[in-house]
Amino acid sequence: MKKPVKPVKPVKPVKPVKPVKPVKPVKPVKKSSQKKVIPAKKSKSSSKLLKVLAVVSGSFVLLFAGILIAVYIIVDKDFVESQLENVLHRQVRVASFDSSVFSAVSGIEVKDVRVSNFKTEEQLKSLKGKPVAENDVFAALGSFKFKLSIPPLLKKQFVLNEVMLYSAKINIVRYKNGMFNFSDLLVPKKKDKPEKKVSPEEKPKDSAPVKAEDLPVAVNIGSVGLQDAQINIYDQTTGQSLMLYKVTAKVHDIVVDPKDLSNKDNAMFVISGGIKTVSRPKSGSVESFDIGFEVTGNAVPFDKSTRIMNPEINLRAGSPYGTITGLQIFNEMINVEQLSKYSGKFDFLKKEINWKNGFVSAHYKNNVVSFRDGKIANDDYTLLFNGNMNIATSVVDIDADLSIAKKHSETVKKRIVTLASKAVKGKAAKFVTPVKIADIALKPLLNDKGEIFLKEKIKGNISKPNADLVSPKLSSIDDIVKEAVKEAGGEVIDAAKDKAKDKAKKEAAKQTDKAKSKAGSKIKGLIK
Repeated sequence: MKKPVKPVKPVKPVKPVKPVKPVKPVKPVKKSSQKKVIPAKKSKSSSKLLKVLAVVSGSFVLLFAGILIAVYIIVDKDFVESQLENVLHRQVRVASFDSSVFSAVSGIEVKDVRVSNFKTEEQLKSLKGKPVAENDVFAALGSFKFKLSIPPLLKKQFVLNEVMLYSAKINIVRYKNGMFNFSDLLVPKKKDKPEKKVSPEEKPKDSAPVKAEDLPVAVNIGSVGLQDAQINIYDQTTGQSLMLYKVTAKVHDIVVDPKDLSNKDNAMFVISGGIKTVSRPKSGSVESFDIGFEVTGNAVPFDKSTRIMNPEINLRAGSPYGTITGLQIFNEMINVEQLSKYSGKFDFLKKEINWKNGFVSAHYKNNVVSFRDGKIANDDYTLLFNGNMNIATSVVDIDADLSIAKKHSETVKKRIVTLASKAVKGKAAKFVTPVKIADIALKPLLNDKGEIFLKEKIKGNISKPNADLVSPKLSSIDDIVKEAVKEAGGEVIDAAKDKAKDKAKKEAAKQTDKAKSKAGSKIKGLIK
């Protein structure tokens, strides 16, 4: 029988002996029976702990599975449309929605999305089931990929692995009151107050600033961006239309924690593409342009002292190509008044500015863009610049160095000759020539490479700038002529004096010789 066999092992029949190693059977025997029960109590506690862990783990698995199933069952095209409409307060239409049981892990992909401009609750109800009108499209997306990490949500942490918009077309409008058609997206919605739509004609009221405390959870986002996007911008204040094309932009490593802004308040970004004018503005700082750009940098979203959203941005921008026509700042630089009176307008420089491999470093804070180490170069000139511009007021303060290619020095000299020929007249023409004046006038303009080199200060409004020549300090052509004539006249006078002295010496010598000859004749007569 099996039961009699069990006592063969002396340890097994005695419960207190279980936690004790079989090598030392004597020690448990000596101790009281109450103490021998202690290991049994520990065993029960451990068992309960294991059961709790099993229940929690099982619950989590069930919860996660439930989320996956919910994604599959609940999250469909209609659900996405309704949720986005509630959040954005805009009409949203989705052509197709790809989801599976594992979409919460692998990511959700939405294709062919259209989003309208701002809509009231009544407008959304009336537009339900209708397509977004072509003239009312705020954004159209070829596809939209969304990948969220679910476990951190249980810790009140929002960890977004990826949000990418592919083949997006976005239409941005700046109204006459200064507001944009996306301004409502930047203002946090208050549930206890009815929402009010600000019309383009209505003057906007100052909205409450976004604070770090408005973030319900800490934000950790891997990457958010656009690929092969087109952004159309229309400014009603100037009547100008712009287009950003072939834009690939990604904001990555976004970490913002309201509880730890000193260490977690940063975002990195990479942007490339092109920007060009679509229509000529009624007025402004430029007529047209087409500029390629490559930008890298970082942004600090919240001000650490005030805890208000007030981005600080540092970037390095490169421009592999660019063309600008009618840039007011450049026009003012090459036609600065002091220079025009001295050597004439530099209209030999093309109205169209073009370059390859331009670049600048910039810093943005409180509506002020400060830029340094800026460079634009082509076959005609090299422009180096530093300064700042106020975005809100368009006020600029720029220091610029302009080096004009050596091939243009002769052109400038000819212009000075033309101006000098008008100043060199009358008695002055006896002493100096226009060419002589041009040689004198050109000398302070040239650097050691034989290039015309100018230092200028540009101030005022970007559309109506004022340029002053800092260096070199130039006299007027008339003053140069006077100085040249004076110098030449002095030389003539000195030469005349020297000539007179020589003549006097010769005449004195001649008279001396005559006197000597006469005296010699008298002496000879007396001797006879």
